[in-house]
Amino acid sequence: MADVSRVWQNKLFARTIGASYDLAMERPTAARRFGRLMMGADVDRIYRAMGAVGEMPNGSAILDVPCGGGIALRELRNSQRVRYVGVDISPAMLDRARRRISPQHQSDIAIIEGDIERMPFGNRLFDLCICFNGLHCVPDPPAAVREIARCLKPGGRLIGEFATRGQLRRADAYMALLRATGTFGRAGTPNEARQWFAEAGLLVETFECTGAIAHFVVRRPE
Repeated sequence: MADVSRVWQNKLFARTIGASYDLAMERPTAARRFGRLMMGADVDRIYRAMGAVGEMPNGSAILDVPCGGGIALRELRNSQRVRYVGVDISPAMLDRARRRISPQHQSDIAIIEGDIERMPFGNRLFDLCICFNGLHCVPDPPAAVREIARCLKPGGRLIGEFATRGQLRRADAYMALLRATGTFGRAGTPNEARQWFAEAGLLVETFECTGAIAHFVVRRPE
């Protein structure tokens, strides 16, 4: 299996294959069709989950990792005043995210290059972390979950989704190809993911699969 971190740091890869995810998510009709065809998934659940960003009260701190091209930024309300930090290992994807920042939020948002397994933050800083299409694109998902848990405040939530193995034969075949190219990491099964959360000290509020996509909401205990 190719080194997924090194692959995503390649500018040409991120500007082509990586950017295709952003382009697809910008077109809900196309995203729904692809998600259902290839992954058997309900992509509308992902869009609804992103809505948690716009529900956060003023003064909240939000971590988006890996933020990719910043799709979730569009959920911020114009009047919302939060600290929003997007982190990704790919400079090219970060460039896309920075272009999405609206004039109303220029002073509220920081987009920085960083590794999800070693983030440059202190402990217990964020009220919400979102992680969309991320845990299957990292070398060590349990380490990534532990690092996110470290950065969450007591009571803070982690909301996201990832492509999971063992749910759908055609999706498994597709993901095997992506792992061979370094686009995906090893990801995990639903049972493995529950173990990641438990070992990181996070409590599962919601964990459901539609096709090969696992949708989750977990919380750091108070």
